[in-house]
Amino acid sequence: MSQILDSPIFTGELTASSLTITASMGVKRVSVYNSSAVSATVLGTLSLGSTASSVINVSESETFTVEAIDASVIKNLVITAPAGSTLKIVAQ
Repeated sequence: MSQILDSPIFTGELTASSLTITASMGVKRVSVYNSSAVSATVLGTLSLGSTASSVINVSESETFTVEAIDASVIKNLVITAPAGSTLKIVAQ
């Protein structure tokens, strides 16, 4: 017996722009797939002690996924698709 998914899912493409995920969006999980040769970036905002977050490159044919734990949501995450890059994004 299958269950009905009780959570809406966002699907979309991002080209030559940025998407900032904030806590008010209620996103618990986001996956970014880069379908182009130009690397995209993902940047968090949390610092660990004196070490600030830095960008993570998402190269062609790579997927980056981040998921909040338990009942929490993703607070601040910036996904950037530079010119020439197309990202496929799925968020829940």
